[in-house]
Amino acid sequence: MLAKWHYRQWGDLTGASNEDNYRDLLLKHTFSQSLPITLLSLNNGILLGSVNVVKLDLEIRPELTPWIAQLYVSEEQRGKGIGTALVETAVDRSSELGFDTLYLYTSGTLPSYYQSIGWTTRETLHFKEKDRTVMEFKVAVNKDRNL
Repeated sequence: MLAKWHYRQWGDLTGASNEDNYRDLLLKHTFSQSLPITLLSLNNGILLGSVNVVKLDLEIRPELTPWIAQLYVSEEQRGKGIGTALVETAVDRSSELGFDTLYLYTSGTLPSYYQSIGWTTRETLHFKEKDRTVMEFKVAVNKDRNL
C-alpha cells in the first residue's frame, strides 16, 4: 500500500522507474540502520503514514545531506498530527546518526506547514518544471523545540 501511495503521489520523483521497483526499495529502507531509512506510523497494524530519510533527494544539490523525503499521511488521517510526528521522528533518527542539519524540498502551500514546525527556507529554485522550496532544519538550534 505504501509504495502505491508514494508512487501515485510522486511518480519518478521517488527515484524508481515503477511502483514495483519502489516497493523493493521501501522494503530495504524500512529495516535499515543507516540511510536511507523509511519510518512508518502504524495504529493497530494499520498504516497511517510514512517518511523517508535519504542521503540525496535533490540531485542539483548533492552537497546537502540528509534529506527528509516523501512525507505522506493517508487522506483520512490528515490533520491529526501524524505528519508532524513522522517529521519529528525523522529529525530524531537523523540526529542519532550524527547529522545536525536536515533538508527537504517541497512546493505549493507546504512551505508554510514546515515553517510552522521549525524549518527555514534555504532557497527557491526551479526543478523538474516546477518551482520548489528547499528548506533546512538545524537540530542544534531546534533541539529543545517541540515540533
